[in-house]
Amino acid sequence: MRKTEADIVALSIKDFFSKDILKFAILPFIITMFIVYSLFFGAASAALNSFDEVYIEQTTTTQGSGFSNEDTFVDNISSFFLKSAAISWIVNILVYSIGAVAMVYVSIFISLIVIGFLTPYILAKIRDKHYSNIKFYGNISILGTIIYLIKTIFIVVILFLALIPFYFIPVVNIFAINLPFYYLFHKMLNFDVGTTILNTSDLKEFQKENTKKLRLRTLKLYLLSMIPFMSLILPVYYVVYIGHGYFSTIENQRV
Repeated sequence: MRKTEADIVALSIKDFFSKDILKFAILPFIITMFIVYSLFFGAASAALNSFDEVYIEQTTTTQGSGFSNEDTFVDNISSFFLKSAAISWIVNILVYSIGAVAMVYVSIFISLIVIGFLTPYILAKIRDKHYSNIKFYGNISILGTIIYLIKTIFIVVILFLALIPFYFIPVVNIFAINLPFYYLFHKMLNFDVGTTILNTSDLKEFQKENTKKLRLRTLKLYLLSMIPFMSLILPVYYVVYIGHGYFSTIENQRV
């Protein structure tokens, strides 16, 4: 029976909440949460401490200088802003808001790195349960993996640099900032799943024939990851959903 996209989504959700799959979700969640929150609060604390140091230095300079009131007018204004409770409150909000947004992106890719080690085991569970007639032919070497990752990261860096002019255009900058991140997300996820199921030559042909379908699936997952905390909870679901997509497409081609 050919599976539709709705069938794949429903089956992926059902499998994700099964006992066999949920146990795989614990490790990525714990590791990702620990790293992300350590980075977040560490960076936020450092930023706020730097602000406090500037305030103390500015206050000391103003109070200890022998300049006249006219000479210290600018210093008095800056000191007022630095010690203002409202400014301090705004700085705190900005630091934690920017940090929270940054951590969303960081958590996505930390979770993908962690889940990459579990991908073969998750896919094996799905195959044994639903696609027992499909065998694994993955043959990627460690060197091949390293070369692929270097090439992908190089392209991501080029995208970041090429899109710099668009980062300053409202609305457009949302797409410009997310494009390199989505590219890396798409490549990493399909690489993990694809190289487990198919050999290198078959994978290239498979991805060429199903480019649009694969992009739409990873785009949905990427947008879902933009919701705070989702990237901590759903990395296993990414593999389950994309895995079902690969398996069902291969199965449909054989019908």
